[in-house]
Amino acid sequence: MGEFRPRIVFVCSDRHLSLGSTYMRAHQLIELIAPELGEEIDLSISLAPRKSKLWGKIARRLWAARQPRDAIFFVTKSALPVLRPEVAAILKKRGGKICVDYVDGDLDRLLSPAADLHIASSYQSERQLHDLIAERNANAPSVSPKVHTILHGPDIRLANQAVRAQQDTFRMVYFGDPLNCRMSAAQQGEIDVLNAAHAEDFDATFEALGDYSAHYCVRPDAQGGRVTKPFTKGMIAAACGAVPLVNRSVPDAEALLGADYPYFTEGDDDAAVEAAFQKMAAEFGGPNWTQALSATQAMAARVSAPAIAERFRELVRILMPDYPQD
Repeated sequence: MGEFRPRIVFVCSDRHLSLGSTYMRAHQLIELIAPELGEEIDLSISLAPRKSKLWGKIARRLWAARQPRDAIFFVTKSALPVLRPEVAAILKKRGGKICVDYVDGDLDRLLSPAADLHIASSYQSERQLHDLIAERNANAPSVSPKVHTILHGPDIRLANQAVRAQQDTFRMVYFGDPLNCRMSAAQQGEIDVLNAAHAEDFDATFEALGDYSAHYCVRPDAQGGRVTKPFTKGMIAAACGAVPLVNRSVPDAEALLGADYPYFTEGDDDAAVEAAFQKMAAEFGGPNWTQALSATQAMAARVSAPAIAERFRELVRILMPDYPQD
């Protein structure tokens, strides 16, 4: 790579270090890709101040002036309020490039005119960003048209602890916040629930995922607006080597698993979900189950360390034309 070594600075709010999106889209991304990139790209985290009123304005400007020159700033969702026009101007005056990672935020509200590159965490949000930018630029260009997708993967602790789903018996689990889990009375008797609402809950329960061959990933169809939650529960299932039960309408589910994936429900109503559950149970270990396992393995490969590291190389190529091409 010669002497050219790009620098990516992940910008996080100093108030929200433990937020799931900040932790997973900064700290865990670095942990995931650093071994792949080695000395090729410098990766670091910078905490941006979110103080209010006068002192906040001064603190933000001082923070921007102290950042490295000629760096790429990967601004996480929690740090977006820091990216005021005067802050962006200082970073860019020092040769910086700005990319903004919206994750599951409201794109209509959050789309940043300061971004040189907009980061999508799902294929659906990529399409939504292109549509929204076209609308905003219809009369006069005001927003960068560049969009780059870096899929949102599972918590890397699953890989670090080598959690692997057993394939001896059919057992299904819902892993997440129980308050967000919608099941019929019949399904509650068939599907276990592991509470992962908070970080401490995740730590206490994730190792038990190895006991389950299938994951319940059904969620309500309507989200509304340009707000897309990444298919994280499906990614968790794939990371464990389990098979997800999911409604086809969940954003990215069909794109990631394939249109012929055998365990989609065609709706989120109780009858459709129960029918799909019974189909999975009856076909456990058979050809359709094997096909589903293959589909989840392919999905897991899209968020593997080599795949995500390559997406960051492409990010650098977009923003730094001098970076060596393939």
